[in-house]
Formats: sequence, structure tokens, C-alpha cells
Amino acid sequence: MKKLAFTISFILILGIQFGFSNESLSQFQKATAAYDSSNYSDAIWLYNNLLQEDIILSDLHYNLGNAYFKLNDVPRAILNYEKAIKNDPNNEDAAYNLSLANAKTVDKIEGIPDLFLYRWWKAVFNLFAADTWAKITVSLLFIAVVFFALYFFSAMLGMKKLGFYLGVIFIALGFVSWFLAAQQNSYLNTQQYAIIIEPTVNIKSSPSAGSSKLFVLHEGTKVKIENQTNDWLEVSIPNGNKGWIEAELLEGI
Repeated sequence: MKKLAFTISFILILGIQFGFSNESLSQFQKATAAYDSSNYSDAIWLYNNLLQEDIILSDLHYNLGNAYFKLNDVPRAILNYEKAIKNDPNNEDAAYNLSLANAKTVDKIEGIPDLFLYRWWKAVFNLFAADTWAKITVSLLFIAVVFFALYFFSAMLGMKKLGFYLGVIFIALGFVSWFLAAQQNSYLNTQQYAIIIEPTVNIKSSPSAGSSKLFVLHEGTKVKIENQTNDWLEVSIPNGNKGWIEAELLEGI
């Protein structure tokens, strides 16, 4: 299991980049100290308090996942590792620990292979987090402005052509990057997937307690949310099976 994410630089990022209060920084340090002292329940309580303050960071979910894993609360460990990866697709430590946690689950569901284009798009989409894509967008548009300035102010025809074409190319790349940033931001603010947190749940044929049982899933299994009706969610699993489950039996990623 990969170690807890806690560095001086992370604390500085919390305080400087996001402007969090001294109290939040102190609480994060206390949570980490509790974890280091094997007081995992206290660490979980403190980390969850930070999340209630809308402090949503990949490393925070990663640390929380580690604390749950130490207490053998596998479904909530998986939930927080998934959230860590959702906030930062390049969080390799969270991905590694997620694989360890998934190995402890009961359901081993083989998925239908994705189409090549979808796999390619997903790989590009997950290259960076939303804020990184946004920074790339600003950088690309700035470069485009520089080349357009070359086009407008250069007296040499060759340089004007170079400035124009490169300006167009970098603007196009900037819009692609902006689109990816927007898509990542939308993905962060929607719950498309969820983790089952109860030991065993029955997946029903319709959103009713009296409906027939289709199949059974167990804690820690990841499902895709397809639809919602009142307190029921229609979910699907990687092999294509679908059914209804009470919303209180799972938590959204």
C-alpha cells in the first residue's frame, strides 16, 4: 500500500493557492498526525470535516481512502480512491491503492471492451485535471496572440505568413484544450458512477421494493448511474446488466 500523501509543499499549496484558513490547515495536520499514530477513526473524522468545508482535493480523498483501508472499510476506501482519481487522473498512488482495495471485493465483473476511439478519447481526456487543462488553454491562447502580433507587425511577408498560420494552429489547439477543461469540470461536478456501500444488495427489475430481483451485488462494486426515480437509481455494471437499487445503498463518486 502506497504511503500517505502529506508534504510541506502540499500544506503550502493549501494555504497559498486556495487561501484556506489556518484552522483548515491545522485540521489537516491533526488528521495526518492521527493517521501516523494509527488513530484512523480520528483521522477519518477530521478529513471528513475538511470535505464538509468544500475542500475537495485529490490528496485529501487519497488520505481518507488510506484511513478507511486501514480499518478494513473497503467500500469507502474504494469510494475515496475513485474520488482522488476523479480529481486528479494522474494520481498513481491512488490508482495503485485502488487496485489493492478492488482485489478485496467479491464481485469480479468482466466488462465489454470499449471501442478504440473511445479508449483514445478517454486517454486524452484523462491526461490532465481540469485546472491543468485550463492553464494549458491560457498558455496556448497567449502563444497564439504572440504569433498574430508577428503577423500584424512584421514587415516580412514570410514572417507574416508564419505568424498567421501558427496563430491559427495555436488558437485551434487552445479551443481543444478549453473543451477538454470544460468537459473535465463537468465530469467533476456530476456523479456518473457510485460505489455500493452495503455488504449485499439486490438489484431490482423496477424502482419498487416489491419488484423482482435481477441479480445481487456486494460492497465495493462500482456501478454506473443511468437514471433516477425518487429514492431509486437505475444502475448498470460493466457486463451490460442493468437494474434498480435504493439510493441510500450506494454513494456517488
